[in-house]
Amino acid sequence: MKSALHILLIEDSPLDTCLIERELGNASISFRLTRIESEQQLRRELIIDRPDLILSDHNLPSFDGLTALKIVREKFPRMPFIFVSGSNDQEMILDMFERGATDYVFKRDLDDLSKAVYRVLDAVQAIPTHEIELAPESPSKSDFAVTTGHLIFCPKCLHAWDENGRATVIDKYLRSHAETFVIRQICMECGHLIPST
Repeated sequence: MKSALHILLIEDSPLDTCLIERELGNASISFRLTRIESEQQLRRELIIDRPDLILSDHNLPSFDGLTALKIVREKFPRMPFIFVSGSNDQEMILDMFERGATDYVFKRDLDDLSKAVYRVLDAVQAIPTHEIELAPESPSKSDFAVTTGHLIFCPKCLHAWDENGRATVIDKYLRSHAETFVIRQICMECGHLIPST
């Protein structure tokens, strides 16, 4: 394992950058952070100093997080990408996950950031991102228990259930399925019953 996690932060606010750095430092995460604000800088960093993890705001003056996610996913489909956004619009969050985001953290709940980063580290078993990307692209039979999945996502409480009605963690589910269809539906606790599949 590398001594420090290389984090690429797509963020235009120096204040938010300081808060993010402080939160990660308080969580005893060993890291070095590079802050960028443009598409050109992102493309350059992915070539010359590939990060282990990307944290991204949703909206920047000349760039946006969804475009950044698309660029990253085209080159590195499995690179951890966590949105750190000042908006908690439920449709926007669902869109992030559908497009391949690993996780989402609301800026007003920044103490959740370290938990999200630790989840990423657990998921990749602390293997550097460049080693993950060099792994064989064709999955073995054990990589995907089910090749296509159907995920039910409640946009109110942000909980998710698999096709068997079992509660599941979205990023873990997406990693265990080659293709996933996400169905947006209000869950029973939020007011409506999810029909059985």
